[in-house]
This record gives sequence, structure tokens and C-alpha cells, in this order.
Amino acid sequence: MILRAHAPAWPRAERSSDGVIYHVRPIRKDDAAREREFILALSPESRFQRFMHSMREPSEELIAQLVDIDAHARMALVAVTGKPPAERIIGVARYAADPGGRECEFGVAVADDWQCRGIGTTLARLLFDYAAREGFQAIYGNVLADNQRMLELAAWLGLTVEAAAPGQTTVRASRRLR
Repeated sequence: MILRAHAPAWPRAERSSDGVIYHVRPIRKDDAAREREFILALSPESRFQRFMHSMREPSEELIAQLVDIDAHARMALVAVTGKPPAERIIGVARYAADPGGRECEFGVAVADDWQCRGIGTTLARLLFDYAAREGFQAIYGNVLADNQRMLELAAWLGLTVEAAAPGQTTVRASRRLR
């Protein structure tokens, strides 16, 4: 039995490093169109760094998978601006549990025009806290070895980054949660 600490209230108001207020909340199934717009608005480089392959347009199946969370084994937090129904997703942090259920893999993406404003850091910290409350012992992400921004974020968040082996294109960034 997992004992869960009190969950935070959503949505949660946050402020970017340059003072702009945005809100963070769990993703919902009705975010499918917003998630598609978010992915399509990412630059080809940002899209490649997040998904680790070229993608022109996300499939309906991928979008359905990305917005279908169970709030334990699969969780995603979105940073949004605007008021419903005209909200715009400006960042997403998500995790998925490993088969053993003790660790989870995470990923973070922030809209190009919102990068370097603290949104990825805030989303990751909230996601890590959430994963710890859900009973996960560790969190990790596979990062392209040349993704300097994500490697800097990993260091800022206190993750340990394993050195890339010769010929390896990704590195593993991980941290204990409990």
C-alpha cells in the first residue's frame, strides 16, 4: 500500500523568470487539440530533442496516448497561458512508470518562445515532487548527448548525468526521489 501525501491544488499559478504569470495543471483528455498545437509549434530542433526522432505531425494515436494519464503510472503536467477554452500549452513535463513500478522515466518540453524562462525547471520540480508522493523511488530521463539546454536543466535539478559511451547518442540523467 502506498501512502500518499496531500496532493497540491490545481491549477497552480506560477511566474516565469521575467514575471509572466502562467498556470500549471495535469493534462486532460480535452487538451488533445492544444497538445497537437503545442507539438506542431515546436521548432524542428525542439521537436527532435524531445521525441528523439524527426516528426512532421503527431499521429492521432500519439496525441491520444499523450493526453491519457492515470495520475499514477502515467502523469503529465502542462504549463498554460490564457483562459479556458482559449488556453495555450507552453510546456509539458511527463513521466511514465517502469514495469517494476519503482522508477519512472520523464521528459520535458517547453515552447521555443518560452524557453530559458524557468518554466521547464518549475514543471520538472513539480513533476518530481508528484512522482515522489506517488511512491516512486527514482526518476530518470534519456537525453540526447548534444542537447545542452536539457543537460543544463538536469544539472540544475540535481540529476546525475552518466557520461556517454563512445558512439552513444544519448545519456541518462537520474535522481533518487526518496
